[in-house]
Amino acid sequence: MRYQMAVTATPDVFAASEHAFRRLRDVRGLAAAGTLADDGAYAHGRTEYEAALGRLVDVMRLGLGVDRSPV
Repeated sequence: MRYQMAVTATPDVFAASEHAFRRLRDVRGLAAAGTLADDGAYAHGRTEYEAALGRLVDVMRLGLGVDRSPV
């Protein structure tokens, strides 16, 4: 899917998707290392991922011309 985004998405959508993917990978790394969900590092990672995902949704909707306030 990442490669499809690289080929078909606009540069701003691709950049936002890569950022969200990297934040998700960070959270996955924390979980794989045994970090518990109530750990501050895990909570911070989730917050960063959720913000990046919200930004991706906003950028995609803007690219589609959907009138909506940013998340």
